[in-house]
Amino acid sequence: MNVGLRLLGIGLLAGLAGCDSAQSTAELRSYLQATRERPGNAIPLAPAVTAPRLFTYEVVTLRSPFQVVPGDRAGSWQASLAGDELDGDRARQFLEGFDLEQMEMVGTLSSELEANALLRANGAIHRLKVGDYLGRNNGQIASIEAAHVEVFEVISDGQGGWLERSLTIPLKQQS
Repeated sequence: MNVGLRLLGIGLLAGLAGCDSAQSTAELRSYLQATRERPGNAIPLAPAVTAPRLFTYEVVTLRSPFQVVPGDRAGSWQASLAGDELDGDRARQFLEGFDLEQMEMVGTLSSELEANALLRANGAIHRLKVGDYLGRNNGQIASIEAAHVEVFEVISDGQGGWLERSLTIPLKQQS
């Protein structure tokens, strides 16, 4: 096995010695020189850089995304005094886990004593009365009409106060 390694080493050295012949190096140098002297092989200059057009972002003129758009069907916000009346220890009702936008009114049930609204949320129909809580923002049913349900929401304004929004959930028309 020792003899095999010696023969392999001698073969490698002989192969490497043939790679660096003076003739192949001279041929390479002459090819590179001829390529450099050929017209049209010069590297073109980079194009002139122009300064980008300045853009002034004038955010002051835009409406805040947190303000209600006039005429919006989502309801209107106003300062509320109900913050002291909010009961944080009250047990949350099932429909307080859904956004009001996910709910739709599908009908009413009325008796001589009270009116009930039928609201669809999460694929199920729920029977609600005035005073029931719904929505993620302390929403409470204020009135039930044949064509809509009026809901008041009370949320923190982030500055120690409270905002109140009234909105309606219209009766969904059958198509």
